[in-house]
Order: sequence, then C-alpha cells, then structure tokens
Amino acid sequence: MRNWTPARDRAFCVKHYGNMRQLCGLRRSVLSNGRGSGCEAVDVVTGGGLRFTVLPGRGMDISELRYRGVPLSYLAKSGVTAASGYDPQGDGWLNGFFAGMLTTCGLSNAGPACRDDLGFLRDVPFGLHGGISNTCADNVCTREEWVGGEYRLSVSGRMEEGRLHGEHLQLRRTVTTALGEKRLFIEDEFSNQGELAQMLMFFYHINIGHPLLDASARFCAPSRRVWAETEHAKAGIDAYERCGGPRPGYLEQQFFHEMGADEAGDTLCALINDEMELALYLRYNIDEMPCIAEWKVLRDAEYVLAFEPGNCHPVGRLEQKKRGAEMLEPMQSRYVHMELGVADGREEIAALEREIAKRR
Repeated sequence: MRNWTPARDRAFCVKHYGNMRQLCGLRRSVLSNGRGSGCEAVDVVTGGGLRFTVLPGRGMDISELRYRGVPLSYLAKSGVTAASGYDPQGDGWLNGFFAGMLTTCGLSNAGPACRDDLGFLRDVPFGLHGGISNTCADNVCTREEWVGGEYRLSVSGRMEEGRLHGEHLQLRRTVTTALGEKRLFIEDEFSNQGELAQMLMFFYHINIGHPLLDASARFCAPSRRVWAETEHAKAGIDAYERCGGPRPGYLEQQFFHEMGADEAGDTLCALINDEMELALYLRYNIDEMPCIAEWKVLRDAEYVLAFEPGNCHPVGRLEQKKRGAEMLEPMQSRYVHMELGVADGREEIAALEREIAKRR
C-alpha cells in the first residue's frame, strides 16, 4: 500500500467519519510506573504520519517524535522522569535529562552550575541548565477543533519560576499542529511577573537520534560563520556538517553558528539523511533567537545530534553577564516562534536545501 494521506476538507470528513479521532487527535494520560510515574502527558496524532508526546508534567517539553513509525528523537538513559525527582544542585539536572525531541533550558541559567546574586538575595545557587524543564505546567488546555477549513490540534500550559525575595519568571507555551500535517509549531511567551528586572536565559535542546542520525546524515544550515570554543571541538570543526556512526570514547563537540536569514529574519537548519530520503528541519527567527549551537555526541549509547537555538549560548549565567545578558523589565513579555517539520523524499529535501541556500 502506498503512503496514505487523509483528505483535509471539512465537508469530506463530516461525510466519511463519525468522529475525527478516527483520523487524528489528542490523548491525555499520566505515566504510572518507573521514574516517570506521575508525569502528565499528551499524545498527539496528526493523521499525516506525525506522532509526538507533549509533557505538561515536564515543562511542556516533547518526549518523542515519530514520522510514519520512524523515531526521529533521541531518548537518554534515564527515560522520561517525573519532575518530583529533580535534583537542582550542581549537575543533578543530568540525572533526569531524558532529552527527547525538545528539552527547554533556563530560565535564569542555561549552562554550567554557578552561584550569583539575585535581587535581594545574595550567593544564590543556579543548577546546570536551570529548572524550567522540571516544572509542572498549570492552566493546561487541549483543543481539537475546526478553525476555518483547518482541523487544529493544540496543547497549552503555563510554568512559573519564582522564590520569595527573588525572581518571578513565567513561560506560557502553546504547541499546535493540524490534521494531515507533518510539522508542529511552538509559541512561547516569556514574561517577568516580578517587581524587579530579571536576567532571562533560555535555549532549546532539540535532540535527534538514530536512525535519522546515521553515518549518512549531514547537518545543513545557512551558516555564515562557524566556530568552537573547546580544543577537541576545534579539532573537529572541519567536519561539523558530517556525521559518523557511534564509537566508544567520543567527546561531545559543540559548534556555534552565525546564521544567515531572509529580510524578515527567518532562518532554518536541518539534519538530512540522504539514504533514508528523510530530513528533520527547524525554522525560527534570528531576531527572537540570535544564537544557535550544534551539539554532537557520536558516542556508543549516547548517539545524538541537537539543534540548540536560544537567546544565549549554553555558557552559564556568569559568563553570559560578561557577554551581555537579556533583561526583562517588570511585566515585560517577549515571544519565540518555532516550526519543527519533516521533509520526506528527494523533491522535498531538494526544496529544503534551496531554501537554506537562499539565506547564506
């Protein structure tokens, strides 16, 4: 049987289906065993081959993404863990880093653990990559509805980061897709709900695993400049676009990119597997996220490549202050929009590469 794609016409669907969940929809659940026990989840099926899971119990991050049954995301050794097991001290964040398709880092620190002043508080500890991914969402809302001629699926929720005498930062996230789609959209609103200006640090860990990541895969981006800051990454910078198979003892490499964009600031990057004739792309705006890193860990059992866009590089709060930190004034908000999608087949991949080339 050839790949089947559902008709998206409302009149057609009304005639042929008693319930739209025969085609697509959302399913809310709570994980009931293991380290993930108690974590709220929402499974999303588009009917266009795309399936993914949003975790209101873990900062509205995305644990897995599959296309036509093929896993595109990477799952780390811990698997999905509940926020109740979070260790905020030092590098304890790693104990619950499930990776998945999307892990959000921030909001007061993104990078190494450190200690810093925070408003009225002095010598405050900030753990590796902050706590927002280990924050449960409230105001969780799921919607399945016709909007004009489109049958839309959405999940939204709110996370708050705050303490007495300290910060009160808020993240509202909406994840949206639609019937027949092989892409999803993320809209984030960051706001300062407190009485003092606060530093905002965030980046997104978008993690791709096997089989899309393989020896035949390549990273494609409109990079105008690429650099590395560690010696072992500098040694591998000539091969930043290429991927090999997993091997023992591989040291993680991180490459930083200055991205080209169109007149509106829109840009995109992708991991392309020519043998599979499949690619996963990220589209975003460089005015909203001026920084992006490429993270490569081609090690046995830890075989992953990640896109890491954000308002900072993962250098940590203290280093970011030296480089220039973004500050949110009281009641100020700022927004981020991303699109994650699949290019399927040679024609779609060629069109994707042409679009990338225009932005160089």
